[in-house]
Amino acid sequence: MLYAVIARCPVFEGKVASFDGTKAKAVPGVRDVFEIKTSGRGASTSGGVAVLADNSWAAMQGRKALEVKWDEGEAANESSEELRRQFLENAAKPGGVLRNDGDAEAALAAAAKKVEAVYELPFAAHVCMEPMNCTVQIGPDSAEAWVPSQGPQWAQAVIAEAAKLPPEKVAVHTTLMGGGFGRRYQADFVMEAAQVAKISGKPVMVLWTREDDMQHDFYRPASYHKLAGALDNEGKLTAYKHFQTSTSIAAKWSQKGADDPGLGEFGTGATIPYATPNIRIEYTLAHSSAPRAWWRSVEHSSSGFVMESFIDELAHASGQDSLAFRLKLIGDSRKIPQFGEGREEDHPLDTGRLKGVLQLAAEKAGWGKPLPKGQGRGIAGFFSFFSYVAAVADVSSSNSAFKVNRIVCAVDCGRAVNPNGVRAQVESAAIYALTATVKDAITVEHGRVVQANFNDYSMIRMKEAPPIEVYIVPSTEAPTGIGEPTVPVIAPAICNAIFSATGKRLRRLPIRHEDLA
Repeated sequence: MLYAVIARCPVFEGKVASFDGTKAKAVPGVRDVFEIKTSGRGASTSGGVAVLADNSWAAMQGRKALEVKWDEGEAANESSEELRRQFLENAAKPGGVLRNDGDAEAALAAAAKKVEAVYELPFAAHVCMEPMNCTVQIGPDSAEAWVPSQGPQWAQAVIAEAAKLPPEKVAVHTTLMGGGFGRRYQADFVMEAAQVAKISGKPVMVLWTREDDMQHDFYRPASYHKLAGALDNEGKLTAYKHFQTSTSIAAKWSQKGADDPGLGEFGTGATIPYATPNIRIEYTLAHSSAPRAWWRSVEHSSSGFVMESFIDELAHASGQDSLAFRLKLIGDSRKIPQFGEGREEDHPLDTGRLKGVLQLAAEKAGWGKPLPKGQGRGIAGFFSFFSYVAAVADVSSSNSAFKVNRIVCAVDCGRAVNPNGVRAQVESAAIYALTATVKDAITVEHGRVVQANFNDYSMIRMKEAPPIEVYIVPSTEAPTGIGEPTVPVIAPAICNAIFSATGKRLRRLPIRHEDLA
């Protein structure tokens, strides 16, 4: 078996213009240097130059010595600043209407009290602890692969495409993986390994470094949200309006996706559990060459943060306790069909189960008990993947710094077949969401990702992780999702707790020190 690394254009969608492999081939252990092509069928890859060697170190040193000229293309003009300008331009105009119950505009105009807010989320990387890798062997009549994949059938199809074999002639061994989070559904790294193995005629392991992984990811979409809510004199919610513009996932993959009205960027955030006669939801697509795809909890990580933070703002504006306000608006137990074409008719939002997790998390966290000065408690609840999760965060804050002291989660995922597995998934999702809440963002300059390794895109360390308590609602309902539904509630619970402690409302992620000043 040989080892390979790929030199990829640092700019999104850039291509190889020319290369000289002379110096790379002079590195001891390097066997060959050759180009691999762009593929947009089974896997979205921009191609590059492969350096094939006897071991991974020789391959990496050969890549350093490689001379490549890149055709950077139009994306070289893109940046995070340019994208935000696009967001602002989009938000200054009405968006395409996805949902329009009643007359939200009239209700907002006549409101006794009107609350408005803007929320922002950046691109986010998956940052699996094990970078991408794939081993492929291609023979004349069959192929075999060893790959940490969340979609082995997709990997099989990609290898079959590269090897020009029927899929049934490709055996894929799905290995253990050091984190997936949606990243390992993609097959770009599989296509690279298949192409290198086909060209070289040898079994090959393609390896990615941490920098490869960070700068050639499929990121969570960046998004910008403008919300407005109307309250009457009794503190009832009379209107709810949510405008979003984002770099959608669907638009990355096809023109049909780009033409989609955008409901997929809201997810269950379009199924409002809080009773109001007037709801308006609008969407405008923002354009970007940055790769986007599924990130743990997908669109719900954005919708949960925005909705549950804004509901907290409305509670404060109405002069009501955050939990009491939520329970009052949820009202009597009822089942709300998920909003949108193609919705899951068999899995409506059960407001009784949502109330149940909110009340359980609040009870276990000691909701309502006084806290010392400089400490705060925040709550959030959300329905996604047919499951219900609520979180209460306790934080302390001083001098533009804060610490998350405790997170209490309550989950209703139907019958918990393996309670220990449920707890592990909830803890994992809470840590994953905590990183995206308090650490770093992916930013773009000149069409390329700025961040490269853990020095500038850091993760939660063990010493930083708060105690996480998990309480499972006993249930005889059918089992539902648990790997992702905790993510949407962590950021809003923390930001709501910070507001409780400091009076400062945080509306963009990750949390920045200047927002606390």
